[in-house]
Amino acid sequence: MKNERIFLDVRGSKIPYFVANVRGKGEMILQLEEVDSLEVAQGLQSREVLLRRQDLLAGHERELPIDTETLVYERITGYQVVDKTAGEIGVIEEVLDMPQQEMATLKYKGREVFIPLNERLILSIDDTARKVYCDLPDGLLDV
Repeated sequence: MKNERIFLDVRGSKIPYFVANVRGKGEMILQLEEVDSLEVAQGLQSREVLLRRQDLLAGHERELPIDTETLVYERITGYQVVDKTAGEIGVIEEVLDMPQQEMATLKYKGREVFIPLNERLILSIDDTARKVYCDLPDGLLDV
């Protein structure tokens, strides 16, 4: 990608951001430089992305810094999460690569929750039944 700068429309202002990484096909996930917290990222989510006309490249010239590393738990997108105490929680909508670890996003009781994906919390993964069995810390689902 020749020009790794994009502009986001934030309350009517065109704010420049530099793209650190791009992941996904179709609907892409951009990692922006200096956006280092979930709160800031969520504030920018679904904003209109703008480019200057001179920055647009012909199709054959387009090149994106696509992350070739795959997420360890990306394959469990669409799996049902079953907690040891709470039972069935919800279906994993997406696996995100956060600075500390991978996180699963899912709907629980009408709101979006984030579940850390690591060996300490995941008891087992049943690929046939498409279920992830976990032992989640008390209060995690209340956050």
